[in-house]
Amino acid sequence: MNKNKKKPIEESRYRSSSVHQLLFLSYSVFLFSVILGVIMDIIFPFRIFSNIIFQYIGILMIILGSVIAYWAQSTSGNYKEEKAKLKNKTYFDRGPYKYLRSPTHFGLFIMTLGLALMINSLFSIIFTVLAQIITKIFFVRKQEKILEDKYGEVYVNYKKKVKNWL
Repeated sequence: MNKNKKKPIEESRYRSSSVHQLLFLSYSVFLFSVILGVIMDIIFPFRIFSNIIFQYIGILMIILGSVIAYWAQSTSGNYKEEKAKLKNKTYFDRGPYKYLRSPTHFGLFIMTLGLALMINSLFSIIFTVLAQIITKIFFVRKQEKILEDKYGEVYVNYKKKVKNWL
């Protein structure tokens, strides 16, 4: 048998690395939106809020988003060992995954929106919203398709039970 043969496409769809690649790309979109927003804010310094309260709200949103993203990452990391025991079941219904299908993306959105409020940047707010839309359309849908193919009916039922915010 030839060891250099490529794996069938179906098998490669189930690789966790493909999900992680999608996650990396989607997180990069948020990073790019922040950088682009700050650059545009330097070039065109539009201030949208005159009250300092929005800076404090932004700080609170950064903290909240960080907590949500950390909770999601630690929850998924803690159940990797348990995943082998579950066999036909998934661990999607634990931690923040009980409430959100993409809690890390939601936390990242809240953090970047909080940063935009904190620095009082119109462009950062616009680019953060665009990053969320792009992430949802291009990356989260592909990730969910991979998970649906991998876990089948279990994941379909999970999607029916848990809605994806934003």
